[in-house]
Amino acid sequence: MQETGYLKENKKVLELLKRIKKFQAFSDDDIEAFLEVGKLKSYEAGETIISKGDKDQWVYFLISGQVKIVKGEKTFAILEGGGDLFGEMGVIDGAPRSASVWALARTMVLGLDCSNLDHKLKDNARVFQYAVFRLFAETLAERLRQTDEELLKLQEELLKKDKIIAQLKNPNNQEDETIWV
Repeated sequence: MQETGYLKENKKVLELLKRIKKFQAFSDDDIEAFLEVGKLKSYEAGETIISKGDKDQWVYFLISGQVKIVKGEKTFAILEGGGDLFGEMGVIDGAPRSASVWALARTMVLGLDCSNLDHKLKDNARVFQYAVFRLFAETLAERLRQTDEELLKLQEELLKKDKIIAQLKNPNNQEDETIWV
């Protein structure tokens, strides 16, 4: 892994971020607040970005590349979009990391150190916190929508299977008095 120093006053990175959809809603001042506590980090395929169980206050925005989020032995998500956010749960609740994240290809992220924001940002702390938590809320809303859709599909599949089971139990198409919930 390679990383830059903190990016305050780095106009090149500012322009790069302004081209990413998630950052287009923010003013230059908002993005500059990100850069005061941000570092660009580059990972090769197979490198670990976050390890399950770690406790830190870093959140990451995918700039380029691809990452895999793994919980236990199961792949939870693969992120490929510029601006995708990961690592926010540990920042929100302060708990140890619940998943590991690996680079699947050469990957660049903007890592934001959310510890001691008030001290580091002084006057800009509230602007930064608003911007970060707005992005957290947008990301969590997207994930909740996806989860709702998956849940509805699973409920439909269960209902179909319940009907098949009921038909198998009652092959003569007699009324079954069982109530399925």
